[in-house]
Amino acid sequence: MRRYSLAQIEALTAIAKLGSFQAAARQMNVTQPTVSLRVRELEEALGTKLFERDGRAAKLNAEGAVAVHYADEVLKLLDELETRLRTGDPLQGTLRVGSSETVAIAVLPKIVSLLGERYPRLKVELTVGNSFVLLDALGANQLDLAILADPGHLANTQVEPLALAPVAWMSSRAMPLPTQFADPQSLSQSTILCVPAPSPLHERMTNWWEKEGGPTLRVSTCNSLAMLARLVAAGVGIGVLPTCILRNEIQRGAIVSYRQQTPFRPLQICAAYRTSSYSEGLEALVSIARRVMLDSRYFAPLTTAMVASGIT
Repeated sequence: MRRYSLAQIEALTAIAKLGSFQAAARQMNVTQPTVSLRVRELEEALGTKLFERDGRAAKLNAEGAVAVHYADEVLKLLDELETRLRTGDPLQGTLRVGSSETVAIAVLPKIVSLLGERYPRLKVELTVGNSFVLLDALGANQLDLAILADPGHLANTQVEPLALAPVAWMSSRAMPLPTQFADPQSLSQSTILCVPAPSPLHERMTNWWEKEGGPTLRVSTCNSLAMLARLVAAGVGIGVLPTCILRNEIQRGAIVSYRQQTPFRPLQICAAYRTSSYSEGLEALVSIARRVMLDSRYFAPLTTAMVASGIT
């Protein structure tokens, strides 16, 4: 494995910027032979020349231009690393954000947009997936913050409630149930769709079905909530879904959201991050996410009464 030194990379970028080995040596406070040695070692490691010389001037050749592009990225990442570790704030550099599909479909673009306006130099790495999987990734330090549905508990993790996402049986207007109420009897002749277990939605559906005394439950599954919503909208079957991801279709009358004698408990949407990673920047992101959800009106506020009633 070839190894390159930071000094070699800095010499490359200095010469490219200033146009000569001599000027680069002055800026770096070293001798010109030292700069020449560093570039020669880098060229030997890369197996190619990087500069064309004309007297004292030095001009990048085609390979040198490519090398400088990557060298600039390396130096930028090292600057981010230094700032991130010095400040302890993940909003200085690259922020690794996980999001449940419920949040991603409904409001994640708006959250990321507002975050970019507030922190224009921030880079965001998004991971969208199952809340259980994202929680594991957070615990393994693969994420800085995750926006989850019903996150449960994880040691050394701060969980901040954001909003509620109502859940209901839904179908296409073209393939409705015979009544406005969903119960096992009216559902038994339909193709039932849901995300697979383990997931909060699958748990709600199976628990409700058992409490309502339904017959053997036959479920077709899809691991993508977005695709599942499209299947329901296309009339393939009836599904248990958060109403926020099909809110526009419900308002247009294309999707029917059914009432139930025993309603589903809403999904509690929370932000979670490791306690040791707390910063004002992360609190700012949590605040942005909460505001976007409630302003969208696709989610419901989490009130004290709801918490007291067992929605935790």
